[in-house]
This record gives sequence, C-alpha cells and structure tokens, in this order.
Amino acid sequence: MDPRTIRMTAPCSLRHRALAVRLVAEACRLVRGERSGDDLAAGYDVRDPFDVAVVSAFAEIYNNVALHACAGLVDPQIELAIAATPDGITVEMTDPGRRFDPESVRSPDLDALPEGGMGLHIARAMLDVVDYEPGPPNLWRLSKRRVAAVDPPVVATRTA
Repeated sequence: MDPRTIRMTAPCSLRHRALAVRLVAEACRLVRGERSGDDLAAGYDVRDPFDVAVVSAFAEIYNNVALHACAGLVDPQIELAIAATPDGITVEMTDPGRRFDPESVRSPDLDALPEGGMGLHIARAMLDVVDYEPGPPNLWRLSKRRVAAVDPPVVATRTA
C-alpha cells in the first residue's frame, strides 16, 4: 500500500469494534472528497450508499474475526491498513487468530431468515473484492470501487 495509507492497531475485541468502524467510515468520506465528520455528533453518519456498503461489510468481517478467529486468545491485536482514493477504498485487516476456510461457508437460506451466519454473505454482496489469505497472520482484503455519479441526460427542447 501507499505511504498515505491510514493505519491502526487495536485489540481484537467487540469492545473496540466502534473505533475500527469509525475509522473505516471516516476513510469512506475521504474517498468521496467529503470533509471529516469532526463537526458532527459523537456517532458516525453513514447515509451515502458507498459508505453503507463498505462500513456494513467491514463490520460483519470484524465481528467474525473478533468472535471466532481471535476468541480465547490472550490480548490479540488486529492491524488495519486503509487506502482511500477517489476511485475507491481497500481495507486490509490482519489478525493472529485461527485460520478460516471461506469456501466452507454455504450461502444462507434467505427465506428462513437465519439469525446468524450472514456476515460473509453480506460482505460479498456489498463489496467488489472480499479476499482472505490464511496465516498466521490472517489477512482480509476488502475493496469497493466508487462509481462516479452520472449527470442526468440533457433533454433538448424546441421552441416554436
């Protein structure tokens, strides 16, 4: 990644989830060229569809890592590296946890409205790239391209 990469190291726990999610949300603002949310309330605002997709997918993968990969480890740390450019975002998350086989996850039965087991499915549906490299350390690479807004077509009118 580029030297302008945003980096964070934090405990791999649900307690620190909001911190990691906030960082990703703010990086999404950078992609869109929006000012930082410093002047906003304590929460983060994710109304833009790009932000919603990236933040939701990241939060699902983070939950899985904290709850499953790093469960039972003593003081595990995650490392985030985020590249935010006008073209899109790539979030890399490494963790020291147990290996995982993404191919072992079956597509959920959406008619049954399962209570859990949707995280990887949600991430794959919302992002352009969801890559996993088993470790240690394990590496998740999540990417989404930004689709530039298209100007509405110009409708020519004739006057009589």
